[in-house]
Amino acid sequence: MANGRDGMNTGPNGPQITQDQVRAILIAQSAAIGRFQAPEFWDARTVALAAPAQIQLPNPMPLNRPAESIVIELALRVTVANNNMAAVFPEAPQTLLQSILLNGQHRLYGAQTPIDMSGATAYQWPSLFQGPANETVINGAIAAPASRPFVSPFTGLVGTHDMRITWNVPTGVMDGIGQSTKRDLASFLYQPADWGDTLRLQLRFGDASALGTPAAPGDVTISAFGSAEGDPALTVAVNYSILGPFANALDTGLVLRTEQFFAQFITAANRQRISQLQKNITTGVVLKSGTAAAGLTAGVNAFATLVDTQIDRTQIVVDNKPVKFNQSNPINKAYVDRMFAVQSPDGYFNLTFVDGQNVSLAYRGDGLAGGSNFEVISDILTSGATQNLTMVQEQILGGPFPALRPL
Repeated sequence: MANGRDGMNTGPNGPQITQDQVRAILIAQSAAIGRFQAPEFWDARTVALAAPAQIQLPNPMPLNRPAESIVIELALRVTVANNNMAAVFPEAPQTLLQSILLNGQHRLYGAQTPIDMSGATAYQWPSLFQGPANETVINGAIAAPASRPFVSPFTGLVGTHDMRITWNVPTGVMDGIGQSTKRDLASFLYQPADWGDTLRLQLRFGDASALGTPAAPGDVTISAFGSAEGDPALTVAVNYSILGPFANALDTGLVLRTEQFFAQFITAANRQRISQLQKNITTGVVLKSGTAAAGLTAGVNAFATLVDTQIDRTQIVVDNKPVKFNQSNPINKAYVDRMFAVQSPDGYFNLTFVDGQNVSLAYRGDGLAGGSNFEVISDILTSGATQNLTMVQEQILGGPFPALRPL
């Protein structure tokens, strides 16, 4: 083995990497994680929930450093008077946040909506990939993670219930826990140069009907945390990362999560097309199945039940050929839970490509031919007029992926 002109060892198969170069690569790889700074204030205000409310934060997302996540906290008191509630929805109280909508103008990709999800689904999202990451505290006691069956930690009993609900909304792909997955986040941080001052956050809230069914009209009221008067407090913060010189070497990408709602799958049938998928790099699809709640104020939505028994053999297919051949949702759900070391709750089905806990395993939907069919199909096992489904396709634009030509 000889020493080449560039200082590298050369052998019969070409240049060989040296120990010093390996060490330098490992150091650079560790530096790619950056340092997270913990959430910093973006906005604080009160929000009246006697009726559904919509709030657009007046100031754009402050991006003086790369942003890793948005944190939303709602602090309130729910008072149940006279009678215990007749029913409490499984995803209450996070159903109070009806939707999270974030949009802006990206330097490369133009007008984009990175986040468009219900508060209930956004709350559960991290628990599908890395264990509980959001919190609900009721009267000083932290709620246990959702399980099977999916039961709300809010009892709906007569009395006062002081609550703090926290949502962590990540900008990047969640594909597990650990250094390598944290490193994956670096390519999907919201960079100041990409967005400028264009990212705007809109939050839509429901009223007390989003919690469940009262025994009698007027039994359930919402007020300020720790008080029978006033309005709940809303606080929004941003968690930043410091990348150092590594920031200039990143091929930054964008993660998109849009939740779609379907009310048409009310009859048992096999191989039903749930939805076409966007032909973008795709980390996976998450479906939520159950029944729609009744008696809600106009404009408010919630699931009355969440169940795993409504759909089966759910698959992502290209031109009728499964990309992953799933023959049993229960078996696949148990497998994915093992891969991510989680226990996903009832009604949520995670059909993922990043079960190896590496974002590079995402499916290259961007390489599909223009005329191909990229879609989700599933068996519908049960019939019922109130059956509902929602679906989130997590997509990636750009980032650390080589360009592909269409097949």
